[in-house]
This record gives sequence, C-alpha cells and structure tokens, in this order.
Amino acid sequence: MNRNKVLTGFALLLTAVTAFAALPAQVSNFASPAYWGMAHSGGAVEAVGNAYWLNPALPAYDAPYSLHLHEAFLPGTGIYISEFSGHYRFADKHVLLSGLNFENYGSFEARDSEGIPEGEFTASQYQYFLGYAYRFSPHFRAGIQAVVQGNRIEASREHAGFLRYGFTYAFGERENMLAFSGVTDGLEHRWRASFSHELEYLPVRLNLDLRGYDGDGTPAAFPRSEDEPFDFGTAARYVAEKITLGAYIRATEDLRLMTGIDLARLNMQTHSFGLDSILRGMSLGAQYRLNSITFSLGLYHYANFSTMTALGISWNGK
Repeated sequence: MNRNKVLTGFALLLTAVTAFAALPAQVSNFASPAYWGMAHSGGAVEAVGNAYWLNPALPAYDAPYSLHLHEAFLPGTGIYISEFSGHYRFADKHVLLSGLNFENYGSFEARDSEGIPEGEFTASQYQYFLGYAYRFSPHFRAGIQAVVQGNRIEASREHAGFLRYGFTYAFGERENMLAFSGVTDGLEHRWRASFSHELEYLPVRLNLDLRGYDGDGTPAAFPRSEDEPFDFGTAARYVAEKITLGAYIRATEDLRLMTGIDLARLNMQTHSFGLDSILRGMSLGAQYRLNSITFSLGLYHYANFSTMTALGISWNGK
C-alpha cells in the first residue's frame, strides 16, 4: 500500500461520513483514566496507550495489539462512563483501531406540563468508532476514525455520524511532538492543537492543549463597551479557558504518574475562596505495569467536592 493510496482512502472515508453526519454537542467525554488523570490534556502524549480517543494518529506502534477496559464514575450521581477499545498493528506502518464508549447520565424526575411528578426517565449516549492510522515516517503520522454516536432520552433516540482525524509530528532529541486533531461533519468543526515536551533533567513529559470550535476567536466573541472597545483581561480569560495543561511522569520503570489542570473550570469559579475552588479542574492519575497488564487510575475534581474517578485495565501485546 503506497502513500497515494493511503491518502485516497482518507479522502473517501471523509466523504462517506460527512454525507450523512450531524456533529453532536457532546463528543469528548471518555472513560480513559489518562484522559481524566491529565485533566482532559494529552493530545500529544502517545505513551498513555489509548491516546487515540483524543488523536487517531496516536496508537501504540511499539505494541502489535492492545485492549483497554475502562470505567469512570461520578460518586453519588449515578453518572458513569464505560469504554472498551483496542488497536491492531497488521503491518509495520498500518494500524486498525476500534472502540466503544458508553455514557450513562443516570435517572431524572419526569414532570407533566403542570409540574406534577410522573415517574423517572433515564438518559445515555454511546459512541462507536472504527479507524485507521498510518506512520509515514519516524516523524509524521496520520489517523482517521469514522464515528457513530447515539443519544437516548427515555424513549427518544437520535443518531449521528461524524469524522475524527489527527496528525502528529515528532522532532528533536527528546521527541517533542506537535499534534492536531479534530472532529467534523463537514459543516461544523471542533479541533485540538497540542504540544508535548520531554524535560531534559527530569523524567517528565509536559503537554499543552488548545481547544477550539467554529466561531471561536472572532472579535464578536469578546465583550465590548463604549468606553473600552477591547478588554484584554476578558480576552485572556476567554483563551485560557480553552487550555489544558498536563504532565506524564515516569516515576519508576513500571509506575507512571499523571497530573494536570483544565482551565475551562475557570468559568465555574465563585467569589468564595477555599480548597474546593482551588482544586477545580485539577487532576491526579497513575499507571502501573505488571508484565503485559497495566492498571490505571484517574481523579478529576469538578466542584462541590465531586471528583470523577476513572479505573482501568489494559493488555498490551509484545
């Protein structure tokens, strides 16, 4: 399979998916402990094993195959997310990817038009993808996924298809990485630009993600007033809320630690000062490898002392 055929395949898949797609509102809540452990960061960190949920160009090329089973839940709410995914490298440069992500939002009280309770209803969402990644060279990779997503509220059903794509470029002695990924239905787009850097004297890889949506960055997005046409502080906050910062730490040969902060939680800040406000958007995580098995944990703090907890087990081939 030559490069022209690979690029043609990407183009055909894009055309097929966008022919019927409608981009859903929620496309980026995953059960992965690394996703929560690095505070939604990690778009340029391939070492986590299933980074392809954020960027399809990031399967683990150093392993012939992998399987991941993850569960995330918000204690006391009935909300949980389940994920089963994996990859298969069928040639040196070619990888197949597939995964299922299921979100259960719990039960809600149903009321009639007069506000009288009439029972409960549930809501959920699933996302299934089938993808392909190709390594053009030691430096450049690309990947694409066809995604089907369904939403259910009581008896109501809604389905949509869209495309997730990604590119990565590694460079430098410490394999710094630039990455770009996104989802699209051909009309609407959401994207993530990422950069990771391996520190020289510490076993730490730092990652920065900047997320964007259609219409972001236009002057109309920033509040204006007659006296001050441009508010720098408001603009800086607007940009900061789209940034996530993460760290992937090689603590020992088999133990990896993760931490991060999602600055989007700035919009949840209140005027009260306390531990809960300080911790909003912060995370901790860990991965421990035992032969071919990896155990994972991720903790992400929302607000009111609610912490998303993610657990996982992975099996990597040799």
